[in-house]
Amino acid sequence: MGDNADLEKRAVEALRCYREALARVEGLEQEEAAARRALADWQGRVEIALFNGRASPGRSHLIQTGQTTIARLHEVRFAMSEATAALDSAYRALAAFDDELGYIPIPGTAKPDPTDAAHSPEE
Repeated sequence: MGDNADLEKRAVEALRCYREALARVEGLEQEEAAARRALADWQGRVEIALFNGRASPGRSHLIQTGQTTIARLHEVRFAMSEATAALDSAYRALAAFDDELGYIPIPGTAKPDPTDAAHSPEE
């Protein structure tokens, strides 16, 4: 029985790691979407500047903004690649515990604090 308890404890930890990795990937997906929007906005400003024949100082600023935007998108994509690898690894660990135990133990929810019952949303 002790072996199963140890396996369950390790499986719960693997589940926690999986959830954290998933949250990281989801956050990076949102950052990537924001970086893509910034890049599209920058491209629109470049097209307008080219159409209007903007002067050199404005062009220099656009170039700098573009470089920053592209660098940010690159950083996010690199982080996404690493986070996706971590998520895949966490998934494989979780799947191994599922194979070994035949189930994934779900950690119990925190017990409600009886002293906080007066502030429950049901009231």
